[in-house]
Amino acid sequence: MKVLTVLRVLPFAALALASIWAANRAPEGRRSPQMDFTVTFEALANALTKAPHIASMAMLFVLAVLATGYARIWLAVVLTFLVGVFWELVQTTVIGIAVAWIIVSVSVFLWRSARSRLLRKS
Repeated sequence: MKVLTVLRVLPFAALALASIWAANRAPEGRRSPQMDFTVTFEALANALTKAPHIASMAMLFVLAVLATGYARIWLAVVLTFLVGVFWELVQTTVIGIAVAWIIVSVSVFLWRSARSRLLRKS
């Protein structure tokens, strides 16, 4: 792997792993898994007040775009979405850091697989 590629991927990977680790260690973030699909004004207002969450996702997305390149922005969207899913998974009461580590490992495998396929086509 080229040094430039590593330097492009490293910030995203480091921030993604650090944020998943921090989400797992959040003491008040633990809750039972539940899905709430209600769309009310209160629910939307609550979602829009989570500025740190929104800002961290935006930062992850920018770093993902830098890591994948502008031509593969779809991959940056998928990677950012997966980090958000991992945040939710590690904050549940049943799933802990071991499962998060497995998910990250599988994601790295899928990333490398997709990357190698894209490089072969180029």
